[in-house]
Amino acid sequence: MTYRPYLAMIQESVQKDDVTFEEISPYYLYRAQREKKSFIMHDVEIGLNNSASLKLARSKSGTYSVLKKAGIPAVEHLFLLNHSSRFSKTNSYQLATDYFHSFNESVVLKQDDGSQGENVYKITSADELKIQLKALFSLHLNACLSPFYSSTYEYRIVALKGEPKLFLAKERTTSWKHNLIGGSRSKDVPPALIPSLSKIAIDTAQALELNFCSVDILDTTNGLLVLEVNEQVMLDEYIKGDPSRKEKVSAIYREAILERFKQL
Repeated sequence: MTYRPYLAMIQESVQKDDVTFEEISPYYLYRAQREKKSFIMHDVEIGLNNSASLKLARSKSGTYSVLKKAGIPAVEHLFLLNHSSRFSKTNSYQLATDYFHSFNESVVLKQDDGSQGENVYKITSADELKIQLKALFSLHLNACLSPFYSSTYEYRIVALKGEPKLFLAKERTTSWKHNLIGGSRSKDVPPALIPSLSKIAIDTAQALELNFCSVDILDTTNGLLVLEVNEQVMLDEYIKGDPSRKEKVSAIYREAILERFKQL
């Protein structure tokens, strides 16, 4: 059994189902076993999603392109290839500048495959855009650019097998970001919004061909817009200090793990 609290919760969720975990690499790789069936668990990823969908969900611009094609409302994320790439045929700095002006000179710059709020910058000047883009490229990363939407609330919906399983609201406080680890408050979702959020989240999961994921939806003056999709369901900050939340997340992971064994 791992000593990582969130991973331990996931493993404990199926203790009564005769599922055991053999450690391959401490705190990171485990083999889940049940009777004669087994699968390797990579961090918190249990393998319900195909590899192409996983790669797609990690790309902010790729996700947006698929959602746009499917007619699902989403925040624009426009791809900026690292200028040092051997595949680069355009000037990414000029392209970024053009996007910047088209988005009313208020944008968010981030790494295209980013997560947990790292390497994310709110940009309000062309000079700052160039500096931060150069910094991202120096880390051998590709980038993407999106318009900045001022929003108090962001909603996260966990989807499993085409059904919404959990709803949470993240209320922005001192930062312009909505990360719980950065100080945002976790709140219940207003019941009136649940039907709309459910449809957007499930349509999004189906468009990306994801069986298990969480969908982040921004509440903007332009309506509800998908901000990003997380191929790994991480709710560790959400469950801290609230046993009832832990039970809900544990039940979702139990269902997901048992579904994985059914597919073997």
